[in-house]
Amino acid sequence: MSTATPGRRERLARLAGAVPVARILALVGVALVLGAFLSVLHEILVVTGEPRRLYYVVGGAILAGTGLAQVIRPRTAAGLGVAGIVVGMYLYVTSLPGGFGFLALLLPMLDDAVALLSGLSVLRIVNADVWALAAAPAPVFLAWSATTLVGVLGATLAVAFGDFDHRGERLRNADGLVVLLSAMVLLTLAVGIVPGAAGSFVSTDGVGTETSTVESSLVYAGDSVAVAGAVELSPEVRYTVEADERAYWRVSTYDRYTGGGWVRTGELRPYQGELQGPPGRNRRLEQTYTAETDIATLPAATRPTEVRNVPVPVQVDDAGGLQPAGPLQAGESYTVVSERPAARSGALREAGTDYPDDVEERYTQLPSSSPERVAERTDRLTANAENPYDTARVVERYLENNYAYSLDVERPRGDIADRFLFEMDAGYCTYFATTMVTMLRTQDVPARLAVGYTPGQRVGDDEWVVRGYNSHAWVEVYFPEHGWIRFDPTPSAPRERTERQRLEEARTADSPAVDTGASVNSEYDAGTPEPRDDENGTPGAGGPGASGGRIDRSSSVDPGETADQETDDGPLSGGSVPLPTPEQAGFGLVVLAGAAAVGRRTGVDRRLYREMWLRRLPEGTPEEVVTGAFHRVVHLEERAGREREPGETARSFLSHSDADARRVGELYEQARYGHGVDEADAAEAAARLAALLERRSRLPHRVKTPETRGR
Repeated sequence: MSTATPGRRERLARLAGAVPVARILALVGVALVLGAFLSVLHEILVVTGEPRRLYYVVGGAILAGTGLAQVIRPRTAAGLGVAGIVVGMYLYVTSLPGGFGFLALLLPMLDDAVALLSGLSVLRIVNADVWALAAAPAPVFLAWSATTLVGVLGATLAVAFGDFDHRGERLRNADGLVVLLSAMVLLTLAVGIVPGAAGSFVSTDGVGTETSTVESSLVYAGDSVAVAGAVELSPEVRYTVEADERAYWRVSTYDRYTGGGWVRTGELRPYQGELQGPPGRNRRLEQTYTAETDIATLPAATRPTEVRNVPVPVQVDDAGGLQPAGPLQAGESYTVVSERPAARSGALREAGTDYPDDVEERYTQLPSSSPERVAERTDRLTANAENPYDTARVVERYLENNYAYSLDVERPRGDIADRFLFEMDAGYCTYFATTMVTMLRTQDVPARLAVGYTPGQRVGDDEWVVRGYNSHAWVEVYFPEHGWIRFDPTPSAPRERTERQRLEEARTADSPAVDTGASVNSEYDAGTPEPRDDENGTPGAGGPGASGGRIDRSSSVDPGETADQETDDGPLSGGSVPLPTPEQAGFGLVVLAGAAAVGRRTGVDRRLYREMWLRRLPEGTPEEVVTGAFHRVVHLEERAGREREPGETARSFLSHSDADARRVGELYEQARYGHGVDEADAAEAAARLAALLERRSRLPHRVKTPETRGR
């Protein structure tokens, strides 16, 4: 019971009225707008650099905006903001390897600015951390200085509540704004703002529900690879390859690790007739690819130096990968000449660590959020390795010998490499390769993820049939004076068995496009034996050169760090439904608020409330039950078109109604003015009301009386 006196209540009411609620909500809108913008920049810096630098830049911009807002005009503030953008972009451009030559790519730069809306696309640009720091201060300064001056800025929320504040409108009339905000969220979920960006608020650390193929998750991934959960194998034939020797047919490489996947940085450039080969000792390999189906990739053995007879325009990425401008049609062919590294293992051991600055910076990057235990375990595993080559071989063999191969895995939340290393027992190539690259980078060994196809089924002395299930991910490690060398930590034997089993299933089911004329009854093995690079001693994992037995994980980890350990945010057992992310929960609340506002504006909420009210009599004495039934009968009569006049008696109002309504009225008068009612009278009133509802209501008529509740 409140003890506030009337005078105190009046003072509290005046104080509440003096609080500028609309203005506060407008400022909240500004904070949300800046928060959304800065959260993207923060995620970029978590992946690419040290996010604390962003805190300093933003804090300085807020202080400058707050202080200068008192002494400068808005037009001057706008000019300072533009100058800040120019200075920031100047610093960014001068940080690039090509300096101002990068201005030739002005349109791609504008694309990157627009791609800020999706975040992930921005990770493709070179020196994304510098870009993020350059982009941060000007918008913060402008928004905060203007906010200090007028108190009403920011996108929809800020403008709308600023208008409410200006016109003095009551906040209870803001349901239209809530509907608008809810519609914006729903449209964002359905339509991507940036071309190529997914219109979804599912976190990149979340778990997808659709099962894809290894091929679609890797070689068709485009600029980014998101590590998936369970995947399937496609037995359909993609290419026939003619070459003097088998090789891994590479499609692309990825350098920037996000913790949940991979991004390929840099821009594509047109192929102009010749490409630079790798340094050191190489051997030439010519390959001719014939598409057996319409396909939008251009595989090539590492490293392509010449492409001939391609039916579509070709673009080249920074790593020398070939990207078609359009799909190849079935039957179309092209030829690639590659220079393959031929360094022997002894030469690689002596290569040293004198890495070029750009290679070391780009290919040793890890998110600042990476757990320390990955580096700690790698330190222990490689303690006896004397050079980067031996470090890579130890990590390769450790993963191959200690983790099983499986396509049926649940994607963990959090950092993929960390969760695979400590909390999973099995995975497929993407997990193995991602983990190996991450482990090597903790040792400052430049490494990257490569995707493409394994050699496929040999059907002739110099011919291979490549199927969808040959899609694969592996690791490339950089060695000074030799370039990029392939390592493959995925266990090859179980993968080959899985591929053969999938092919036999497809053949038994008479599935189309799983064979060519040469692949049926071929005298060669239908499997995918791994190619051995005898010169550098790096066979596919599990191949003839993979020495060393199974490593006892328990001997190299601390107690409690076993691979089958589960944590609350690790792999979910038993098919549990993952909890929503904070973003999902926030968007869900906005959508629910919008639905409630729509209901309020259309009257649906009142109608639903009345329908529920009709069916639920109040608890209490028989008098209270009968009185509740009477009020509901009156509501039914008024809804039918009769309006009760002030002072009109129950008997008069219900005189022209049916017998059930009149009887409830009589019981009401008996309870109100007569000798009272008992339990039997209350039950009769409830039954009469139920009969009325059965005849008149649009919804099921069961009445919840105090006696029937809880049954």
